[in-house]
Amino acid sequence: MKNAPQICEQCGADRAHRYQLAGLGEAAGTNESLLCVRCARAKRRQLPPDSSDGLTRQELIASLDRFFAAAGVFDICHRCHEQGTGCCPPTCRVMGEAGCDPNNRYGKTVFCAAFVCSALLNAISECDPEIGRELKRIKNEIGPAEFRIYEMITRVPASAREPVRPLALPARYPRPTCLDGETIQPKLRELAEEVLLLRRQWHEQDKLKGGINQ
Repeated sequence: MKNAPQICEQCGADRAHRYQLAGLGEAAGTNESLLCVRCARAKRRQLPPDSSDGLTRQELIASLDRFFAAAGVFDICHRCHEQGTGCCPPTCRVMGEAGCDPNNRYGKTVFCAAFVCSALLNAISECDPEIGRELKRIKNEIGPAEFRIYEMITRVPASAREPVRPLALPARYPRPTCLDGETIQPKLRELAEEVLLLRRQWHEQDKLKGGINQ
């Protein structure tokens, strides 16, 4: 038995979808509408411009990339993929032969730019607790706003994707604080083998459970 068609709350058309006005922090996931594609486009055009201070989407992604590069995070992630335990799915459109390719025409999403696996996040927190707390905040409060886009970029089957679509993404994101990659790079390098070992252990557990542990 097929599900009953969803009705657009604006025009009454069927084949409507759930749309969410992406918010940050406490506002995340609080503004949801049932709209057809046509009304969703119209509602986007009616949204007032965001004059808040902060970084644009691309500026935030670039800022995080600079931190991860300076801290040596990308080097550890590359080695993690080499040993077959990387987080990024091989179906991602941004993955190249050498790993994540930020110059790919599809571009990175805020979700994947903000994501850090638990093993690596704990190691960063050991190097600098304040940086660790900031990365956890970014991962939990800012990244999820683009999870639906991340699903499309990584080619998750449409039937398995989140049912809520983003109506509009935030125009401005809070500027990350205290992210000085060079200060933690030496200590994080010393913890790299421990991170990679933990990822291998999790990978073995996942194969037994048939799941994913991050």
